[in-house]
Amino acid sequence: MWTVAHNRCWTADRLARRGLTHPPKCPLCDQVGETIDHLLVSCVFSRHFWFSILQLFGLQTVAPQLDNQDFMEWWAGASNRFSGQVKKGVNSIIILGAWLVWKHRNYYVFYGGSPDLSRVIFAFREAAQQWSVAAGQGVSYLRASYFLVVLV
Repeated sequence: MWTVAHNRCWTADRLARRGLTHPPKCPLCDQVGETIDHLLVSCVFSRHFWFSILQLFGLQTVAPQLDNQDFMEWWAGASNRFSGQVKKGVNSIIILGAWLVWKHRNYYVFYGGSPDLSRVIFAFREAAQQWSVAAGQGVSYLRASYFLVVLV
């Protein structure tokens, strides 16, 4: 996440500043130029992804909205709405989600895959399960809390 916070990800805008070949538009939505903030929070693909995964935990209200243009600001705003284990879980979800969006973008750019929301959501479900088993207490807490609410 340090690379995101310091704008060090090799997105099209950064490649262009270095005079390197780059795609003219975001590989996931093909609508506007790619920046890390666009890719992670304002891209139509990413907004749909965030809503879908946050909805798994009953947290869809913190999903990025149309006016969210800065990933770090959105993350801080979403995280600061909670405390304790829920906050840890939200932070874990956002870190994992951002990594998976970046990974999916790279798959598309380097291997010619096509943007596939269901594939990224499936990858998130699998990874979140692994994180919760591997002592991701915040994710485990959210999963347990949400499933208790749904069952009651």
